[in-house]
Amino acid sequence: NILVSQPFHLNWAWISMESDSYAVNETETTLNVTVRRRGYLGEIAFVTITVAGRSAKSGEDFASRYAKQIQFSPGQTEKTWRLKIQDDHQYEDLETFEIKLSDPVSAVLENPEAAQVTIKDFEDESQIFFTDREFRVAEDYGEILLPIKRIGDFTGETSAICSTVQGSASGTFPTSMTSSDYVPRPLDHTSVIKFDRGKQESYCRVVILDDSLFEDEETFTVLLSDPVGGKLGKISSIQIIIEPDMNDVPVFYHGSPEYTVDESDGFVELQIWRGGSDLSKSSSVMVRSRKSDPKSADAGQDYIAINNVLDFGPGETVQSVRVVIIDDAGKPRLEGPESFLVQLRGPVNGVLGEPQSTMVIINDAVSDLPSMQFKEVTYNVRENDQEVRAIIIRSGDINHESTVQCSTRQGTAKPGEDYIERLETDDSVIVFNSGKSNCDYAKECVVNLIDNFLFEDSKHFRLVLTSPQSASLKVAKIGQQNSTTVTIGDEDDYPLIKLSDTRYMVKEPMFKEEKSYLKIPVLREGDLSQTAIVSINTKDGSAMAGADYSGFFKELVFGTNVSKLEVEVEIFYDGQKEAREMFTVHLSSRSGIVKIENSKASVFIEERNKVADVTFPDLPLVMSLRDYDRPESADQKPIQGYPLVCVTPCNPKHPNYENSRPQCDGQGIDDTLTLFRWRGTTLTQTGAVSTDVQDIEFSTFFTSTKSITLDSIYFAGGSKVQCGARAVNHEGDPGLEQLSDLKTIHPESGICEPRSMDSINAEPFRAKIKYISHNNPKHPKKVKMTITIPHRDGMLPVFSPQPIIDFDGTLSKDGVKLTNQMCSNLQDFKEAPTEYGILSNGTQNRMIFGDTLPYQHSVRMRSEQTLKFYKNLDLKSCLWTFESYFDISDLITQCGGEIKVDGQGVNTKQSYLSLNIPLHLSYVFHSPVNDKNWIHFDVASKLQLSFVYDTPMLWEKGISSRDDANGLQGSLYPLSIVYREDGRLVVSFLTEARFNGQFIMSHVDSNFKSVVSSPDHPDLIFYLELVQNEQSGQEWIFISELTGLRDFSGTYMVQLIPCIVSLDPKFNQPNGCSPQTPLTFELPIRIRQVSDPVPSKYSLNTNFYLTRRRDLWLSDNDNGIKDALNDAFSPFDKIYGRINVDPVQNLGHSYDLSIDKLFLCSGKDGHIPKYDPDNGEYGCLAKSPNLQYNFKILDKGSSTGVDTKFGDVPFKATPASEDSGALQLFRRVGADGFSLDCQPVYLVDPGRQWFLQAIFTVR
Repeated sequence: NILVSQPFHLNWAWISMESDSYAVNETETTLNVTVRRRGYLGEIAFVTITVAGRSAKSGEDFASRYAKQIQFSPGQTEKTWRLKIQDDHQYEDLETFEIKLSDPVSAVLENPEAAQVTIKDFEDESQIFFTDREFRVAEDYGEILLPIKRIGDFTGETSAICSTVQGSASGTFPTSMTSSDYVPRPLDHTSVIKFDRGKQESYCRVVILDDSLFEDEETFTVLLSDPVGGKLGKISSIQIIIEPDMNDVPVFYHGSPEYTVDESDGFVELQIWRGGSDLSKSSSVMVRSRKSDPKSADAGQDYIAINNVLDFGPGETVQSVRVVIIDDAGKPRLEGPESFLVQLRGPVNGVLGEPQSTMVIINDAVSDLPSMQFKEVTYNVRENDQEVRAIIIRSGDINHESTVQCSTRQGTAKPGEDYIERLETDDSVIVFNSGKSNCDYAKECVVNLIDNFLFEDSKHFRLVLTSPQSASLKVAKIGQQNSTTVTIGDEDDYPLIKLSDTRYMVKEPMFKEEKSYLKIPVLREGDLSQTAIVSINTKDGSAMAGADYSGFFKELVFGTNVSKLEVEVEIFYDGQKEAREMFTVHLSSRSGIVKIENSKASVFIEERNKVADVTFPDLPLVMSLRDYDRPESADQKPIQGYPLVCVTPCNPKHPNYENSRPQCDGQGIDDTLTLFRWRGTTLTQTGAVSTDVQDIEFSTFFTSTKSITLDSIYFAGGSKVQCGARAVNHEGDPGLEQLSDLKTIHPESGICEPRSMDSINAEPFRAKIKYISHNNPKHPKKVKMTITIPHRDGMLPVFSPQPIIDFDGTLSKDGVKLTNQMCSNLQDFKEAPTEYGILSNGTQNRMIFGDTLPYQHSVRMRSEQTLKFYKNLDLKSCLWTFESYFDISDLITQCGGEIKVDGQGVNTKQSYLSLNIPLHLSYVFHSPVNDKNWIHFDVASKLQLSFVYDTPMLWEKGISSRDDANGLQGSLYPLSIVYREDGRLVVSFLTEARFNGQFIMSHVDSNFKSVVSSPDHPDLIFYLELVQNEQSGQEWIFISELTGLRDFSGTYMVQLIPCIVSLDPKFNQPNGCSPQTPLTFELPIRIRQVSDPVPSKYSLNTNFYLTRRRDLWLSDNDNGIKDALNDAFSPFDKIYGRINVDPVQNLGHSYDLSIDKLFLCSGKDGHIPKYDPDNGEYGCLAKSPNLQYNFKILDKGSSTGVDTKFGDVPFKATPASEDSGALQLFRRVGADGFSLDCQPVYLVDPGRQWFLQAIFTVR
């Protein structure tokens, strides 16, 4: 039936699935499906469920057996249906099947009545992944393999890209290899990691680079991407951490584990090193000091603590740390070794290496040990300091006594000559005391110096410290300055010549007869052992030479040991009133090593406006010097033969002195300044006394006419004598002169009266010579000359080897007597060319004791030079005795002696010789008549000495050798002995061997060598040479080295090597002989240099010209006459000579030059004469054995002794002043001339050299 639109109210049970879809993972074992029921629940209901596979297959993906019906119990609303899911471990992606409800019982179905189930298989999908999220690796690891795992389905292939991503570590791109940390893996096909079928694990290879730079921890990432055949797992990237390379980390360490420093060093420098391969970054480390264990050195007492940070810049490897060491220098104390530590801490950008700490040991065993050393490196002293005091200082611990030895070491200074040697003995030990009160910090090492007063170059020696000792410490030391050099300067002995002052004052005479002199001392200091020559001259200022004073230009010769010479300047009275005038004196060196100081002095001439208002209150008295102490009883007529004395009223010896004294004192008269002069009558040629009273003006080299006494040579019996005395006040101003009464010399009373009082004549004399043997201790091998002359009052004996012609010049004070009178009693001790001289340096005869007469030896009353001469006179016996000693060579070369051979004995080795010495004796008396001051009587004689001379050249067997131990003998025959022009000695000789062999120079089998030496000249070196070698004999020659030696006399030892050969071979081949001990021959030689072939050069700045042209001779053109210096003279030419002052000298128009004497000479055997008085050579002025011809052809002062011709040919020598046509030259300022004929010099052999020498005066 069908009912339409019938409402039915049904209460049904509705069944449905919870969901219309389900998803399940293949790995889940069960699928749970909830089935719900609603509606009517009162009955049991059933429903069928079926599974229909779609992509999922039954039995493979899910179970084929399952519950096909679901039962709901009453009241039950839900029911769970389970289906087993099967896992096939293969990746199948998503699979589905369907479950469906059907055939409900007691229920109806409602949607969803079916559901789709999806089986998920993600876990079986192939997954690749890193096993770790980070990987730590050392920089030097090199290559790393990062493991990549694959899970899921292994049946297929899977791949992915393994690439790198830069972090703090950088790859080689884009940076360079040197600064990269790894080799990057790019994001491309080159970086694919592939898993084959069944492969579960693979590796990603990454190369780590060691860049040798220290870096902090660095990272980069390795990333998996772009998987194919699978997917990426959870860990698709891994972080690579590159750990710091400890090999690249800078390492800080000490340079040494231990430092030892001396306490006195002040600091110790520690070296802190930084090592490692990467020092490109800054880093730092802390350095600090700490005490050592056990405690030793204390900070603040022994060292200054440090706590420093050392910063090392890029590339810096080492730094120094200075630790200050505190020295107990104030009070050194020996403490021994002390130590502390210096440690490294807190490194930044680095690590600590070994050693991290160092031990510093402070050792004062050296610095605080008693140490002694010289304070100075050098000492400069002068030779005249007498001593040098070298200071030795002591340091270290002074609480202990210490000693050191101070000794000398020779340098250029020699012990015994320059200083007193300090030997290495106990006497040279210097002791330093210890203790608080008498502690020694310094001591002196004293060396005495020897001043020999000779100038020498600087010399030096050393002082050396040795043998340090300390008794308590057992050890001491010598400091670094263990020696010092002492330099001895000799500046004080350097020859120095100077004017005594730079300013002199002198007063002009007030009267024409008054003489005013200024003595200018020229002093020499330093070494006085050599001869020095200086020139001294005046130059006009406001005072003019010739008008206001006597100008001069002269040489001063300082002989050996002469320290002072005086130059006397006479001041003229000009009768004019003038202001103060001035001229200058100049000093310059001429010869010898000498330094000049105070070379210029000004002389001021003060004019006295009026005569000083002083005069003696009474007349002076003339009396004999023997009556000087008893004027009251003095003889009215003084005796002959003894000096007179002028006694003024102001002289305490005057008999009226007590009455005159108040007036003398009131006027201020100084009697020691009194000016004296003498007047008297003269002796005629016949011995009579003239009546005219004249001034006695001529002073000799040993007497003066301006002193208080008048020598006895100026008066004779019956002559009248008067003295003039001018009073002088204390200021030196002269007053009026007063003349004494004339005193008549007793005509019959004298000390040494002649046989006839009214006559003058020559008395007989005695002269002898005697040879002194070599045994005499004082004068061995000398010839003694003794001349005894009877004396009479007023007589002056003069003797010489040459005749004396000009007594005015010979007896004067100038040097003319030196040139003419060698070996004469007129020569002083210092002037003698021989070793001794006639006059000695003494003032009293040693054989005469006491005074024969009062004031006989008074230097104050008679002068030293007077006493030297009169020393040879014995007033008791009235005899002159002159005695001296000579070498034979001196008698020949200096005294005109000649050797004559008297013959030779038959069959003897001796020659008989005689020595003849000329002797000219003059008895001289004062008599100023006819412009001459002397009359004389001359006698001549010869002294003869005969002797025997052993001549080696005449010996039959020559000079025999000394006895030889082997019995060998030889002979030596001298052939020639020559003194060469270059100053060498050349000796040739012949030898004869008295054995089977010959003499040789040297041999290869012998250490000996033939030589020549001389014990008399030990420093001389000889060169020996074998000149000729024959069987009969051998000729030899030896030559001395070049030296300035002038006397080669002495014994010469010739040592020759004998060489023996057998009888068979010829012995003139020395190579085949046997050398023996040298044989010695003694060869005595006596030879000395006579003259040097050097022409003389005068020190005065003048020019000497010779020409044959008269026009040049007269002209004022000096250049023109210079061009004629090489003129050649024919026999009929005239020689025109001219001398003029060099214009450079600039002596002024007040000076005049005048030629006084002219000499002509020619030498023997080419000898060139020279003027050298120091060496006894006087050019043409004196006769000499070296001169062949010697003439005095011109003498303006005297025609006596002038040689007017040579043979019969006249010289016609004429001075310009006597040539009427030469007035132009005569009037020229500073020039003079002469002329002579050439013809006389052509009378002898051609080619002979002639020399002209002139004596001239510049006034």
